[in-house]
Amino acid sequence: MADRPLNLIVVISHDLGQHMGCYGAPDVRTPHFDAFAASGHRFANHFCTAPQCSPSRAALWTGRHPHANGVVGLAHSGFANDLHPDERHLAQLLAQAGYDTHLFGGQHVSPRPRRCGFQHIHGKTSCTDVAPDVVEFLETRATGGDGPLFLEAAFFEPHRPFLHKDVEPLDPASLTVLPYLPDIPEVRRDLAELEASCSSADRAFGRIVEAVDRCGLADDTVVVYTVDHGIAFPHAKMTLYDPGIETALLLRIPGIGGGKVHEQLVSNVDVAPTLLELLGIDVPTNMQGRSFRGLLAGGDYQPRDAVFAEKTYHTYYDPMRCIRTERWKLIANFEFAPYQETSPDYDNNARCYVEVAKALAVARPQLYHPPYELYDLAADPWEQTSLADDPAHAATRDALIRRLRQWMRDTADPLLDGPMAQGCYRGRMAAFLGA
Repeated sequence: MADRPLNLIVVISHDLGQHMGCYGAPDVRTPHFDAFAASGHRFANHFCTAPQCSPSRAALWTGRHPHANGVVGLAHSGFANDLHPDERHLAQLLAQAGYDTHLFGGQHVSPRPRRCGFQHIHGKTSCTDVAPDVVEFLETRATGGDGPLFLEAAFFEPHRPFLHKDVEPLDPASLTVLPYLPDIPEVRRDLAELEASCSSADRAFGRIVEAVDRCGLADDTVVVYTVDHGIAFPHAKMTLYDPGIETALLLRIPGIGGGKVHEQLVSNVDVAPTLLELLGIDVPTNMQGRSFRGLLAGGDYQPRDAVFAEKTYHTYYDPMRCIRTERWKLIANFEFAPYQETSPDYDNNARCYVEVAKALAVARPQLYHPPYELYDLAADPWEQTSLADDPAHAATRDALIRRLRQWMRDTADPLLDGPMAQGCYRGRMAAFLGA
């Protein structure tokens, strides 16, 4: 490690999951992600704590689960979810430690961007605009700068409607349909649009990494690429199935050799404490994540035997929690809600979801959440057949229920005490009572 404080640059995408070549996704043009992964650290089993944008990002940046940090649903528009007043975003912690903190793109954690602790907020959200701004900033700052740098570059891509103005889509007929989706024209069309948007994000990321190297920052800058949650398709985003919660995590760290793939289970709630340790900053005692610095550096590290994830709100109240081990996944559903959430906005998450629902109507008679879902990931990696009601697996189900319940207790999950309100309800009820 360098004697001077290390810089930190984190690039994060919406809705990309692990849809890149280095994670085995078919037919995806991501040469810059793949090259960065090959020379750095790639986490093969990295999972977010929530399959929606704001809760996942809030957990990433605070090191605390969504039900603990207050962001139980979306932060933007009328949803109005926000961090609890005493929660500290990583940007706040780094600013207090003397870092010069910059945000490029949308933060999507708080309705008030400056609440997160960024001293400088730069506009624009598309990766084709964010990357050039970051490059220009790095070229200017390379000649000077006020203290060590923390920079978050947040790409809109590949969130629907799948922007890709610098990339032409592939022929939909040439693509491989993902195993959990029906092979219908609407899915192929959207997969082609998704791939082009991922490729656009890849190009933008490549421009930023090239600028870091060209500006002489590589030897004292930790560079991270990650994603908030899975791709915006049925059985992925807004669900606790693996395609909804498995996410990319790639790191390049000065002084720690790369070219490594880590198979251990890691949660995105572990990222903030890890980054703080890498930067030599004390980790707050209330962080619920576990640093994996020892894993990166070849030191002491006790691997997780399980990760946990949750959903409370996206477009509506749909509380669920899950535990995932190397082999098993248990999902506890606490409301009788549709098995697949969608959106009233057809050009956002409703596009393709409606068509898929029609195509799967015969194959999936279960239209609403059962109390429990249990999947043997070794035999059924795409989580198509729940074993929750199979007497042969009752002991496994009940053991996982107990572990999940204990985790909820240990992290003071309010759901154990009754239904949870989100920011919208609290604001509207206060206005209603005060009228």
